[in-house]
Amino acid sequence: MPEREVHRALSSDARVETLKLLYKKPQDVEAIAEKLKLQPVTVRHHIQTLIEAGLLESYEERSGYAGRPKTIYKLAKALPLITFPARRYLDFSRPVLNVLLRIFGKMKADELLAQVGHEMGVQTTKHLQETNKITEWTPDAFAEFFIGQYLEEAGTQPEIVEKTDEKIVYRTHNCVFFELSQQMPSLMCDVLHCEFHKSLLEAMSDTAKGTQKTCMGHGDAYCEHSVEWIPKKKTVKKKSQ
Repeated sequence: MPEREVHRALSSDARVETLKLLYKKPQDVEAIAEKLKLQPVTVRHHIQTLIEAGLLESYEERSGYAGRPKTIYKLAKALPLITFPARRYLDFSRPVLNVLLRIFGKMKADELLAQVGHEMGVQTTKHLQETNKITEWTPDAFAEFFIGQYLEEAGTQPEIVEKTDEKIVYRTHNCVFFELSQQMPSLMCDVLHCEFHKSLLEAMSDTAKGTQKTCMGHGDAYCEHSVEWIPKKKTVKKKSQ
């Protein structure tokens, strides 16, 4: 698929918003039209353009025994790579990781990737704090600046599914290292990403603790993280006898 077709498809705000909806789950024309406040005929036109660009696929789904099946649209399994001018970083990074494994072995490669993930987490926290003048990482600050700013700008299609004064559960529907994580989940997900998230939270606050519930690299539909702010225990002074 020529890249110009993909760029043409993404030149429309409505088509970009359609893709964002379908990142979260497959949907039919009527559901998309309702959420975007567009006419179904308009949505069908946009969907056809996205299909021709190789960005969407469709399948039929029956909800009962009578009537025609619904056509459901979802993101294509193999999304086209779009860069301008053309870049081949993926073609470079895959051989680098393979050579790393071959020369140093799995244990040493894990150690090196963990250091990379740690540095990424620390630098990301530092950048967000300096840029936004953050003095304390609360759930509100985490939601606004890490999820709403950093993850959104990175193209991960984040979604907050639960938020309280002490906890945030969020999902990312697009993995920026998706192709590599599919091929090397033990390196990219279990080591690099896990260490990134761990060091990110450690640099933010000594009370923020995170767990990962699902992972796209291991076959799940999205990555889901839970972050909790655990209050520090107050020390009680013993009365002198």
